[in-house]
Amino acid sequence: MQIPKDDLAREDFYWELIQKCGYSAADRKPQYSRLRNNFLFGSTEGSPVAFNKIYPHIDLLTSFLFSIDTTKFSVELDADAHQEEVNKLSRATKAINEAWQKGNADVVFNTCLQWSLVYNTMICKVVPGIGGSISYHALEPHGFGVLREDIPYIDRQEAMYHEYFITKSELERLLEKHPNKASIMKRLEGSPNTYQETMPDAISRLITSASTPNMIGNARMTEANNQYRPQVAEDVIKMFELWLWNDEINDYQTVTMAEPGVVIYDRKNIFIEGEVPFVQICPNPLYDYFWGESEVDKLVELQRWRTKRMEDIDDLFNKQARPPTMINGTFGISDEMNFALNYAGGLLKSQDPTAKVERFAPDFPPEAFQIIHEIDAMFAEASGMGNMMMGKGESGVRSKGHADTLARIGSSRAKKRALIVEDSLEKIASLTLKVLRVYDKTRFIDDDNMPFILNQLTTKCMVKVDAHSSSPIYVEDYKQLVGELFQAKAIDRKSMIEMLNPPMQQILLDRLQKIEENEAKQQQEQAKSQAPSQ
Repeated sequence: MQIPKDDLAREDFYWELIQKCGYSAADRKPQYSRLRNNFLFGSTEGSPVAFNKIYPHIDLLTSFLFSIDTTKFSVELDADAHQEEVNKLSRATKAINEAWQKGNADVVFNTCLQWSLVYNTMICKVVPGIGGSISYHALEPHGFGVLREDIPYIDRQEAMYHEYFITKSELERLLEKHPNKASIMKRLEGSPNTYQETMPDAISRLITSASTPNMIGNARMTEANNQYRPQVAEDVIKMFELWLWNDEINDYQTVTMAEPGVVIYDRKNIFIEGEVPFVQICPNPLYDYFWGESEVDKLVELQRWRTKRMEDIDDLFNKQARPPTMINGTFGISDEMNFALNYAGGLLKSQDPTAKVERFAPDFPPEAFQIIHEIDAMFAEASGMGNMMMGKGESGVRSKGHADTLARIGSSRAKKRALIVEDSLEKIASLTLKVLRVYDKTRFIDDDNMPFILNQLTTKCMVKVDAHSSSPIYVEDYKQLVGELFQAKAIDRKSMIEMLNPPMQQILLDRLQKIEENEAKQQQEQAKSQAPSQ
């Protein structure tokens, strides 16, 4: 992009670009609000249902696609890299895994993955800190925008932004040494100070109902259930961080703006040359729509169907407990008769010898709950999770080997998405390595006992998820592979411990070193005792 030179024209250009990147945000926000309600409460309008099947279903699917405790990364050389760099790979691998754990990235990524299944996309932002530390942040899709929604992948976008909120006092503190602090704060005095464009719950339900014309019902004006929405009393300012490609410098330009279009900072790429700090997590991508497809959206009608059938079953139970009643003959006031008939120990008298009370309890069909089981099976089918994957039995299974084979074949659809999620993990880990190369000055010792810093590691390398350790689907296959490699003597005991990553790994490695030293001494003593005497 060609950025204007004049300050006023430059500011107008940036603000117009933010409006273009956020062109669909107003349309997407109510959609995401509807999906959020269905995920948390099981209904579009946000009223909790008796049993919300969507939440545990998405929670289970998330656990299949990503494992917090087993995910490990490894650094691998490109085909044209010098083989001497191999000596640095083990330390670089350890540095990435430590940064991942210290930055709480596993929890942040798990949050991003879960909510990307709810919405359609989540954004993970990698932020360098002091002394080479790294923090990871989850960004909602309705607070993020791209210039071309018809093009997938962030690295193919010319411009993007994300919005956030900051208090006036914090902004004043951050602008303490800014040369234009006074003029900036003066321009912001008349700006609206709201946390987000939120509306009263009843009004938002009316709007949601309007966006779903097939939904029938009324807005509950007095219901006060917890919507899990933040409420901030402090005055805040909406901020925008705009990233756009600058043709003049052949790199990204980073612009920080405050609503309504006030430039705070206008700088060259503040992250890493040629990179942006954003990684998209989208388990259901679409080739012509940047945001992808929502998993929850596929389950909404099933949840609605399930809730309706459960209400029907509940209604049958109620009619059996309090069956409809017909009274023949003259008794008295209808309300008093009905109360007496439905009250424990109630007594109803009549002087009419022909009077009769008839109860009409409905028959409860034996297959009433079968439809619920069928709907639950449709939930699993919609996301590619069979009974074997969910730990349920399957008819006709004859042995453990047969069950393992069925589970492996049945997990193919989930594995496909696990590999898509793995690509996002590797992108975050790759950015982590690049940040460490630039900001971390820690001195490491390579396998040849030579000191080095990560900036001396060749750029001809990549970060990979270690043996598909990111998904529980691969765990048993991975353990079996490690065992086969050890039996074939392709790896030693130290490598096996590192690959399996058991609890107390470092303690086990230290103890293994002592065991191997004792074994070496015993072999030397045995060799001496067997040596022929002179």
